[in-house]
Amino acid sequence: MTLGLILGGVITTALSWRWVLFINVPIGLFAVLIAPRYLAESPRRTGRFDAAGALTSMSGLVAVAFALVRTAEHGWRDPAALAALTAGIVLLVAFVLIESRTRQPIMPLRLFADRTRAGAFATLLLIPMVTMSMQFFIVQFLQQVLNYSPLQAGLAFLPMAIGMLLTAQNASRAIAKFSGKTVALTGVALLTTGVAWLVPITATTGYAAGIAGPLLLTGAGLGLVVVPFNIAIMSTVDPAESGAAAGVLQTAMLTGASLGIAVLSAVYASTIKDNSGSATQPTVHAIADGMGTAFTVSLTFAVAALLITLLVVKRTGPR
Repeated sequence: MTLGLILGGVITTALSWRWVLFINVPIGLFAVLIAPRYLAESPRRTGRFDAAGALTSMSGLVAVAFALVRTAEHGWRDPAALAALTAGIVLLVAFVLIESRTRQPIMPLRLFADRTRAGAFATLLLIPMVTMSMQFFIVQFLQQVLNYSPLQAGLAFLPMAIGMLLTAQNASRAIAKFSGKTVALTGVALLTTGVAWLVPITATTGYAAGIAGPLLLTGAGLGLVVVPFNIAIMSTVDPAESGAAAGVLQTAMLTGASLGIAVLSAVYASTIKDNSGSATQPTVHAIADGMGTAFTVSLTFAVAALLITLLVVKRTGPR
């Protein structure tokens, strides 16, 4: 994830930002070619595809994300945004009702019956809301306020990559020595500290004092969070439902990333419009103020993840 940001800066500088999209094609084709060679096929089971569940969940999430993104430009009272938000909520409620009655749902509700697993799902929704929006805003701060080039902005994320590499490769050993909850709690605490560091950001904030440290802490926290929560989810489900559990896990993380950027972009746009009177040509001080407000909201998401990890997730002994 972090190396992608660095590579994106290299590609944008050397070629064009459009190549950032094209580079996914050969990577995807390569994955398709090697997957059959290295991934064992899971046991096949007969069943019916939950088309109603797939359509309502997809449509509901798209509608909610669209509504949040539209509010960034048109405000919270925009009729189209309100209509989309209402439709999204109705569709997601319908999705839950469908899943409770379908014989083979794409998201079995019993996956959330286990307290620790439910807490892990919730945290893996909140964490990307924090981290992806942080990356989104920091890239803009580096280029719009500190006048970094795309290459410099990409390389500026090296502390995050270093922090993640240092902790992720040791997370499994730490879980075996302590517990999954202890490791996850440490990771979320580091991540929360990193976000809190960014809240007082201003137009005079420098990279070394105000950006590198939060990136290092966030990367280190992420490396400790993902492993124990993946284990908490995947090691406690019936093998027949491992695919569904993995699907919900990935959907939670990707949905969190999308909704986090959408929510905080709306907060950011609203703040800079109030401070400068324009959301399209803001001053550097208005940009920094808007990002500080967005990071404050992001901090509430991080604190919520911290509380869920502390109060909901159960402590399990080493395995």
